[in-house]
Amino acid sequence: MDYGMPDEQSRQPVRCPSCLEELYFDERRLYLTDPQTDKPQLWDPATEPNAVRRQDQMNRAFLKCPNESTQAHFLPVPYLVFGPPLTIAFVGQSGTGKTHLLAAMMAEIGRGGLDSLGIRCRSVNTSQHHAFLARAVNELEAGRVLPATSATDFVEFTDALLVTVNGRTRPVAFFDIAGESLQLPGKVTEFLLGVDALIFVVDALRALRLKQLIPARETAGVPQRQAGIADPTFSAVLDRLPRPRDLCEVPTAIVLNKCDVLRFEPPIDHWLREDGRIEGTPDPAQTYRESQDVYAFLTHHQATPWLRPFMECRRCTLHFVSATGMSPAAPPVANGHPVATGTPTAFAGGIRPRRVLGPLLSVFQMCGLLDSPGPTPRLREV
Repeated sequence: MDYGMPDEQSRQPVRCPSCLEELYFDERRLYLTDPQTDKPQLWDPATEPNAVRRQDQMNRAFLKCPNESTQAHFLPVPYLVFGPPLTIAFVGQSGTGKTHLLAAMMAEIGRGGLDSLGIRCRSVNTSQHHAFLARAVNELEAGRVLPATSATDFVEFTDALLVTVNGRTRPVAFFDIAGESLQLPGKVTEFLLGVDALIFVVDALRALRLKQLIPARETAGVPQRQAGIADPTFSAVLDRLPRPRDLCEVPTAIVLNKCDVLRFEPPIDHWLREDGRIEGTPDPAQTYRESQDVYAFLTHHQATPWLRPFMECRRCTLHFVSATGMSPAAPPVANGHPVATGTPTAFAGGIRPRRVLGPLLSVFQMCGLLDSPGPTPRLREV
């Protein structure tokens, strides 16, 4: 088999990120998307004699998961042949900014935000990646508010990258699931049993009862009575995770998002001024200090329910982040109620993401994807 891919790794089993079925690379189960119908068609690599074209087709091919107990689903071939994939799930109820955060991360990566670390990223599947760029990244970059993620009864990863560090390449897949779906029991959230890392997104507007946030909540359409009410997706996910011992072993990051609404509040003002510029491998001591500050800030403002991942996960870091750098413009109002205009709400001054790559790099480090200059901080000592 000469497809320019690692033969030895292609023979190793890979767990399906959606249904947890064990997968092996199998040429008899390969499919290519038919450009006429946009549907997968069975494909035999031997039908393409030209090695260059065969390689290109293989990069675009999918393997059909053999699990017949659920709906048919397909995995890109590059996801299967570059060693054990790393799967990262974003957790939070609808409106917390999970999709905005993932889109901002992808935009920063596309602008070379990881180049100084020697990290190279390319798409696992070009068509899937470009679809996410078109519906999320490009829309956000144009200053438009992204729609809420639709609920689903079957979970597939949102986008995936091949991440190369020090000559080693691993697939990294991102799950961005609607908050309503995360709260469902059974097979819908079965993928959580195999996820490798979690990013819990805390919405500052919902988590904090601060009076200065009242105007921002009104603009965002967050009822004032919801401020301070715990995010139900946090408990739903944490209660589902396996725990071989007393603590969950899945590496976790807690992100206090929408920090732009608190840009003048210490210590957030300090961290936003630093802007998260990446000039080298994350310093565990700095990560520890930021985690201390987030923990202390949430505790001081009686937002302890959002710290549950920290209390129950063995490895957890905490981060101040703003996925957009500013709040969207307020919608027009008539008779005291917002008026639907039929066009997406916009960020009037454009977007300026702050510190969005910090949580991702922290997860990379905890999962062994980066060379660390020192041990990962034992943040449970905060």
